[in-house]
Amino acid sequence: MEGKIKFVPAGGLANRMRAMASMVALAGEVQKELEVVWFRDWALHAPFKGLFEPCVIPFVQIKEARLMDLFLSDRPRKRNFWFPKYYQQWYFRHCLYEHQIDALRKGNFDFVKWASTSKRVYMASYLPFYPYPQSLMHNLFRPVPEILQEISRRCAEFASYTVGVHVRRTDNVLSIAQSPLQLFYKSLDKELETHSEMRIYLATDSEEVKSQMRNRYGELLICTDRQANRNTLSGIRDGIADMYTLSHTQKIYGSYYSSFSELAAELGNIPLEVMRKE
Repeated sequence: MEGKIKFVPAGGLANRMRAMASMVALAGEVQKELEVVWFRDWALHAPFKGLFEPCVIPFVQIKEARLMDLFLSDRPRKRNFWFPKYYQQWYFRHCLYEHQIDALRKGNFDFVKWASTSKRVYMASYLPFYPYPQSLMHNLFRPVPEILQEISRRCAEFASYTVGVHVRRTDNVLSIAQSPLQLFYKSLDKELETHSEMRIYLATDSEEVKSQMRNRYGELLICTDRQANRNTLSGIRDGIADMYTLSHTQKIYGSYYSSFSELAAELGNIPLEVMRKE
């Protein structure tokens, strides 16, 4: 392989995973070494090695961000006075930043040509921008044993027909507005008409949602008793366990504008029905 790509995944868990899979597929296509710099920040405050096994793809190196990376590899923005941009635009021939990616992918930008024209290129993204095979997601992201054990424990409570439900709340304004609980109830009640022995696996970041759905569905509902906290390593591991457990259900009823719902369905290659007001 000739040349190297430096990539910084941004955003929350699902956004990072899909963006990284895109870049790994692109790097393989253009035959370049790929260095992924994994930052811990407010959107995902956990090291890669605390969540997933070391990467086994030969041309991919995933490294935890160090102090120097804050000045050289981080995304240029107001909080770092845009300082990394000066270094990046000097050292790399081409740079693409997260705020540019959506418009480029919608405009059929040639990412292969962009990555091929120089030995050193840089990108930061929280969006998928290049197609990747489903198998790549499983090869790239292999949860650590502690998470796998938790996934197995949760799946052991499944019935022969179990549906997944992901209700996103907290800071996702669009999900709250477009995916009210009544829409989930309507779909689940309809499922129960034909699957009386069905069980429901609930993943949510809201304790209120857990309480309301327990009151409605009782022992049919499966969900963790742990309070959702995405600011700690254990909380983020619980989130990954939720995602992969959802992927083992027969189908998912998900929240609008949620990459978490979408990726859970993608991991399991199962149907996703997004709850959205008409």
